[in-house]
Amino acid sequence: MSLKTQASSVLNTFVVLLSLSALVGIFLLAGAPVSTTAEAYIGGVMLLFMIVLFLVGRALQFREPWVNPLRIISIFLAIFLTARYLVWRVEFTIGGYGMVSLMAGITLFAAEIYSAGFALLGYFVNVNPRRRTPAPLPAEEAAFPSVDIVVPSYNEPADLLEVTLLGALNIEYPEGKVRVHLLDDGGTDDRCNNPRIAEPSRARRSTLQQLCKNLGVVYHTRVHNDHAKAGNINAALADLEGALMVILDADHVPTKDFLKKTVGFFLQDEKCFLVQTPHSFINPDPIEKNLGTYRDSPPETELFHNVIQTGLDSWNASFFCGSAAVMRRSMLLEVGGIQGDTITEDAETAMILHAKGYHSVFLNESLSIGLQPETVMSFIAQRVRWAQGALQLLHFKNPLTLPGLKPTQRLAYLASFSYWFFPFSRMITILAPSMFLLFGIMVYNATTLQYAIYGVPYFLSTMIFSDFIYGKIRWPLMSDVYEMVQTPLAAPALASALLRPRKLSFRVTPKGEQLDRDFINPTAWIQYLLLTIVLVSLLAGGWRWLSHPGERPQLVFTMLWETVNFIIVAAAVGVTLERKQRRETFRVAPPHPLPAVVHSALGVRASVRLVDFSTGGAMLQLSPAAAEPLLFQPEQEITLSLQSTLHPKQIVTIHAQVVSQEAERMGVHFLFHSTQEKAELVDLIYGDSQHLESRLESRRKRVSFLTAYLYLGRKAANGLRNNAQHALSRGLQGVAMGLRSLLLVPGRQLWTLAFADRSGK
Repeated sequence: MSLKTQASSVLNTFVVLLSLSALVGIFLLAGAPVSTTAEAYIGGVMLLFMIVLFLVGRALQFREPWVNPLRIISIFLAIFLTARYLVWRVEFTIGGYGMVSLMAGITLFAAEIYSAGFALLGYFVNVNPRRRTPAPLPAEEAAFPSVDIVVPSYNEPADLLEVTLLGALNIEYPEGKVRVHLLDDGGTDDRCNNPRIAEPSRARRSTLQQLCKNLGVVYHTRVHNDHAKAGNINAALADLEGALMVILDADHVPTKDFLKKTVGFFLQDEKCFLVQTPHSFINPDPIEKNLGTYRDSPPETELFHNVIQTGLDSWNASFFCGSAAVMRRSMLLEVGGIQGDTITEDAETAMILHAKGYHSVFLNESLSIGLQPETVMSFIAQRVRWAQGALQLLHFKNPLTLPGLKPTQRLAYLASFSYWFFPFSRMITILAPSMFLLFGIMVYNATTLQYAIYGVPYFLSTMIFSDFIYGKIRWPLMSDVYEMVQTPLAAPALASALLRPRKLSFRVTPKGEQLDRDFINPTAWIQYLLLTIVLVSLLAGGWRWLSHPGERPQLVFTMLWETVNFIIVAAAVGVTLERKQRRETFRVAPPHPLPAVVHSALGVRASVRLVDFSTGGAMLQLSPAAAEPLLFQPEQEITLSLQSTLHPKQIVTIHAQVVSQEAERMGVHFLFHSTQEKAELVDLIYGDSQHLESRLESRRKRVSFLTAYLYLGRKAANGLRNNAQHALSRGLQGVAMGLRSLLLVPGRQLWTLAFADRSGK
């Protein structure tokens, strides 16, 4: 172990001991009785202090390491306000109005305890995030370690796989030091011999074998489909020879500097088993698409991949996320390969290797770009699988008891896995205010003034800390909407996982789906029902305000709470209107339009700029002088010439066919005459990590709390309006389909999302 590593370990131990001592002091102080007036002053001063720290951090532009002390002070202030709030809740706000009120109050408090506990774990994870830069590589290429790049596949189309394989082949690394492998689990012997699916399976195997032959990629398959993705990778491990192994999902295209920025960590630390990079995506997820937030708000996935992982990395607890990662093959073989006891094989594998004393690295640089699920049902199925896998890990390989893990690693893994209990807490907090507004059940026995003194400082402290840490990439209420979309289906699926943790199987997330029409998702009725409950509760609250003046002290904050619930559920309803998407390949815009020259078959030559493109086609911007005389006709073939990014001194020629021309814009469809043409285009779109980072950075920005609430309120209103317009346009047909969905969705068909068997048997 290096001197620097030892010093870091000692410092971490000191920080942990100091933090534990401070926490004990905080909770002792929080339990001390004070008057209501004194509490108002204490909460107000601490909240003001947090605001000042936040403003100082903003003035410093949240730069490390200057902002670290501010973060730590803010954390301890937030913990104190949380502790004071919970003590007050237990002592004064639960029960006193009969057994029903007591039980409802305890249920709500249990949800708050979960939220507060998860927040405390979040404070721990994010107390000192680690910011890494790529480790240097040796000057002599002979010293570079050999690398195998593996692309596991199950049911993805050959066109999608070809793009990923070309991206892997484009990676800059010494010749002879890297090999690319396709691991085909859709063409196994079992599937090819299964009469029901033999024909498509054999056709797939033949197609992919030919693709690999054309590209110079090694093709692998196996006899059985045991253990899904984990088994697929493990079956190929014995045939690999590289010291390191890169794992890329079938839709994750790497940048050409992927290896140059990751391999150095393994040479720097002989105990490093993993270098994980963020997952970045080229297309909007269904929530971004259906609500229209893709262009003007930060990506949801970056909360984990770009912030939380950096916090976990500071405790040597950043973990494998299934793709866009490099692993040391010898250490992987030491534990029997990728673990397969749960359906989240990635986190399970990392935890087992951490328990053996090995190290992980999280490099917060986007070095690959993939595809997100296109439909709400696919999105929820993916998240339910992650959630069920986390619960399996807590059941079978609990990080609190797994031998070998350090105490800080145990807490870090607990923080990661415990998040997935949110559906139960979310459902309680959505329905709790309705208990009072509709039925008069006192679930929260406090006046508005009391809540302002104890609750508001707690609530605002968590908001300020979240903005301090996540502000550029996570706005207030956005996480609530994502959780609300998942909750109605995730809650019963997770309950099933708790009852039968062994009865789960891996399900591949669909890629490159097409939607040829707008339609309302069949699960919409659940969100409609919740929205109706919340809306009726607000109306009932208005009636109570007029007819029961004595309840007004409780009604003010309960109505505010329910109003926030209405915005969240209304946004979730807006998500249920699936937007059509006819293109299989999502178009991206380069940071600056790329100059090119277009040639027609008639010898016409003109300068153009590529405005957006994909591997399927592009939009060209013609100059005003050239637009009029060109007048390209649909289906006319042209060629595009532009500077190569793989070889800057070379000119790339790509063949295309005109699809349309309107004024100064022309749409084209690419016609590749060689593999090299497509490889050059893949590199142009995906190869430059700086271009990728600039596209992602353009969406990251801070907004105020009020701006965030108003923004989501507008999106929710638009979503509700679009839902209503679509439902009215469908008329009786829509009603009939809705009734049919109401009958079918709650049954077994819905839950196949979580339990579908990917073996094909």
